[in-house]
Amino acid sequence: MAFWNRRAAAGLGAALLSTLASDGASACSICLAGDPQFSSSGSSAQEAGSLSFFAEFRAFSKTSGELPGDHAPDPAEPTPFEENESERLDLYLGWTPFDRWTLTLDLPVAFQEIAEFEGGMGTRSDLTGVGDLSLTAGLVVWRDRPVLPSRWIEARAFLKAPTGESHEKVNGVADPHLQAGTGSFDFGFGLAGAQRFAWASLYASAFYRENLEGSLAYRYGDVVLANAAVELPVGHALGLPWLEPLLPGFELNFRTAERDCFQGQRFRDSGGSILYGTPSLRLRLPWLRPAKPPSLRLAAQIPLTQAWLNGFQTEGTVWSAGLLVPF
Repeated sequence: MAFWNRRAAAGLGAALLSTLASDGASACSICLAGDPQFSSSGSSAQEAGSLSFFAEFRAFSKTSGELPGDHAPDPAEPTPFEENESERLDLYLGWTPFDRWTLTLDLPVAFQEIAEFEGGMGTRSDLTGVGDLSLTAGLVVWRDRPVLPSRWIEARAFLKAPTGESHEKVNGVADPHLQAGTGSFDFGFGLAGAQRFAWASLYASAFYRENLEGSLAYRYGDVVLANAAVELPVGHALGLPWLEPLLPGFELNFRTAERDCFQGQRFRDSGGSILYGTPSLRLRLPWLRPAKPPSLRLAAQIPLTQAWLNGFQTEGTVWSAGLLVPF
């Protein structure tokens, strides 16, 4: 058994490293760090015939240099910058039509607010809209047993379509950072895997995303996301039934990115790398529906270092709350 454990762990590690080593891998501001499949279902893979709904609300902020305009800034004035306060509601529908295959549809709703400061003056703009629809397909390529596996590896592919509004003007200006959609088709691929013990569940994933040029002559940088997580079933491990609905966890979420491209030029204050530490708490609600109970998940994605970001950028904590309803 120890040999099989080592072989499975080595295989997963090699696969993740190969994904991270992809040529040209980097990241973008629209690609939030983390793994939505883990946020919804944890370290479990859906069974054949399963259907699940997951709604996740996230709030986050960022300060960065302002996009270059038609005129050069006055060197005597403070450097222009913008503050972005955003909320995002993602509605996920996961379906496993066949054994090993899972399809996940994501419809985001974006609530954007940007304050721009230049020459001692500030302007504020806000915009709300339905974002770009995306589809992720997952295939379990290996598992230790067909029913309730304790170890599994999954390959994933991703496609995003430009269904959201990406040309809308606010105060007479169409700002790429304010749009609900990007106006581009984007795609990606990756791997994920889990190892479940009686005392804990371990999870890891890596993902590469290619972003094409979208509306307003703007292209977000390509991105690599890497995640490692642990969840602790404290009630089961300690033999305390009253604690079984609680599942605390902790993640390391890494994102690395190329600079964004605007009007044919690289945007200096974009891209780079950032590492988050993410404590979380999942609360199962068995009294609502014992057979397939829904669950709540609360998390705070805290930046551990911002020294690897390019130019002038500061990212805040990402607060999230999610509700999973399995069918």
